[in-house]
Amino acid sequence: MNKRFYILLFALCLVPAMALAQNWKDPKYLAGAVPVNEHGVVVFSHDYSVPGKSRYEIITALRNYAKNVLMTNENALKENCRILDTDEPKEQLAVRMDEYLVFKRTAWVLHRTRFLYDLVFTVRDGGYSVVMQRIRYLYLEQEYEGAEPERRTAEDWITDAEALSPKGKLLKKTRKFRVFTIDRKDAVFAEAYAAAQK
Repeated sequence: MNKRFYILLFALCLVPAMALAQNWKDPKYLAGAVPVNEHGVVVFSHDYSVPGKSRYEIITALRNYAKNVLMTNENALKENCRILDTDEPKEQLAVRMDEYLVFKRTAWVLHRTRFLYDLVFTVRDGGYSVVMQRIRYLYLEQEYEGAEPERRTAEDWITDAEALSPKGKLLKKTRKFRVFTIDRKDAVFAEAYAAAQK
């Protein structure tokens, strides 16, 4: 009975790892997944249409999303997050974020990195564009008091040049940063769009 229990427990622990390992081959994380501008800077961007909504309605909804959802999520370091531009009539809203990207969380393990980035929303009647930029990481492989984090930027950590092998596969050292950054960007962009549509 005890032996079967431990075998089952071990198998259940492998399931998330196996699922994550399968993600390493997903095309959404491979060549071209991390765009860089003409200066070699990583900039994720997207343009959204929100028919029937005024610029004021959209910027208000995005500000509320940033303040009440994004900046208060369970992984956010709330004291370091802020809205940089709160002038209502303007067409831009900038948000500075500091949160954890959690690679793995179990009863025994917490593997994560500090994830810092800026979001800039440029709003118009009927839509908006969003940019995620100035992406940085503060990483401790093992967290303990007094440890100095490894400081990295997206440019030297998750670009095609830094994160892909010559055969186009994700490199083991940096792949978790690339995959989790892309997933977090997708989630933030989707949440903001859902908020703007309400």
